Amino acid sequence: MNGRRRSIRKRRLPANLYERRGYFWWRNPVDGKTHGLGRDKAMAVQEAIEANLYIAGLDTSPRLIDRVKGNGRQSVGDWLDRYVKIIDERDISKATRDGIGQRLAVVRKEWAEACITQISTRDVADFLLKWDAAGKKRMAQAMRSLLLDMFREAVAAGWIDRNPVEPTRAPRVQVTRARLTLEAYQAIHAIALRDYPAWLARAMELALVTAQRREDIATMGPRSIHDGKLWVEQGKTGKRVCIPLDLRLQAVNWSVGEVVQRCRDVVLSRHLVHHSAFAGRAKPGDKLRLHTITAAFAEARDKAGLTWPAGKTPPTFHEIRSLAARLYAEQGVDAQALLGHKSPDMTALYRDVRGSEWIEIRLG
Repeated sequence: MNGRRRSIRKRRLPANLYERRGYFWWRNPVDGKTHGLGRDKAMAVQEAIEANLYIAGLDTSPRLIDRVKGNGRQSVGDWLDRYVKIIDERDISKATRDGIGQRLAVVRKEWAEACITQISTRDVADFLLKWDAAGKKRMAQAMRSLLLDMFREAVAAGWIDRNPVEPTRAPRVQVTRARLTLEAYQAIHAIALRDYPAWLARAMELALVTAQRREDIATMGPRSIHDGKLWVEQGKTGKRVCIPLDLRLQAVNWSVGEVVQRCRDVVLSRHLVHHSAFAGRAKPGDKLRLHTITAAFAEARDKAGLTWPAGKTPPTFHEIRSLAARLYAEQGVDAQALLGHKSPDMTALYRDVRGSEWIEIRLG
């Protein structure tokens, strides 16, 4: 049954706008709630039209005030085109840049056509909830960090007045991976020596005495060694760290130079950690694939028969870096510098000249 027709006087008003004794109000057709609009008819009509268009999902034209201010309808996609140029001007590694690019592609797919001034905190929260609800809290955390920076730059450029990301809560990430203890490391290392090609034990040893990432361990070669130091240009961050070959990790009584010497065998190779025999398509001297190192370490770890705290997953090869940092810190070595992390505490060791200088690890 159709509703009663409006009177001639009320038919002149936009849908859902009502007036009684000179006072106007608008009724939301979705939930039935009413909103008072005062006694200014022109203003009430304008607000009612905007609200009706919003409810109908037809609010796609630029607002007059935006056109007067010269903004037009600036979309998130428009801002992303400019934000990419801002990212390109930053001194960050290729790996970091690629990761940002992948996340920006997700943002573009979600909001490319949306007006940037209309992105609300609720929109951001709902967007992040997709990963949070799927248990991908790390991704949710990374996306929020990116959005926070992206909208902060938009505020600085005058595209928006406030950052809709700031009120949202950062996803809490609970680390479930167990820490690698020295005892566990030694047990896994013993299995690696006994049951696996020499490169696994060498990779573990290099990781422990240098505290470098798996990617950097796989890349190290004879050319990385000169002037009594091991020179590492970190693939992830671009930071440069030079480590004295005399640096000794007292917990295992290995020096960097001694471990490097163990890596040198009868096989000529451009890599310290390399295949020493044919393995599938790999030839003696070939570089190890990162997945090969990870998988072999996991096998040796499981074969060692170790147990881990309840609710924790077994440590991966990357945990050797954390173990090395803890052991060196106990020894009094500047672990922060060794890891290549930049912080105010490293000022005396590291001067930031766009990554062109080396961080030198001191023996004490």
